[in-house]
Amino acid sequence: MPRSKVRLAIIKDNKARKNSFMKRKECLKNKLKELSILCSIEACVIMYSSYERQLEMWPEDNTAFQNVLNAFLTKSPMERSKFLLKHDSYIKEMISKIK
Repeated sequence: MPRSKVRLAIIKDNKARKNSFMKRKECLKNKLKELSILCSIEACVIMYSSYERQLEMWPEDNTAFQNVLNAFLTKSPMERSKFLLKHDSYIKEMISKIK
């Protein structure tokens, strides 16, 4: 059975917005875990939320997280920029593809 289409709009009810955020956050961590296993890559994510005081990191194993972060930071700034994607450059790229 297909899922219903999700409306992309701000959820006005604070409790519903927080619940939706928490569910999507867990789903994101699960997808990252699956991706890292299937592609046999090391991946990490840092999540910040206005609902929680502390940053949340995945994987929670600190040594694995440090390994990924150190591998990224030891690269030169030119090599690092290959892996970074900014919102405005992404939109410009998509517009140029459409044209």
